[in-house]
Amino acid sequence: VRGLVDDVVLEHWWLSYVELLQKLQLFTKANEILSQCALPAVHTMNQQSTTVYTACTRCGKGLSRSAGAWWCDRCRAPPARCAVCHAVVKGLFVWCQGCGHGGHIQHIMEWTERRTSCPAGCGHHCQYH
Repeated sequence: VRGLVDDVVLEHWWLSYVELLQKLQLFTKANEILSQCALPAVHTMNQQSTTVYTACTRCGKGLSRSAGAWWCDRCRAPPARCAVCHAVVKGLFVWCQGCGHGGHIQHIMEWTERRTSCPAGCGHHCQYH
């Protein structure tokens, strides 16, 4: 199709499909689609919002791995807790790009259906896209 259809149109098609998958909560499939696209603007989208914590968000000390999970040796805290249920997020973690708070995908989606205020109570009006 590339060469027959303008790259701008192709990019719009890919991004529209990814948006549809995300609305259907098919996040893994959307990520696979992003990875398969040959257009650089689309292919790199799943890397733009990825944060890997290598230090504790409370004290700044480097994290260590024990019993399959990352923990801070100094304050014994995990790197990510859900702002809604306050449990450790062991899988996918979503967060607001404005304030950095977030949590389990399902909990954040349910929260944002009813309100825009940050679930952590920081006062920010979060947008999760």
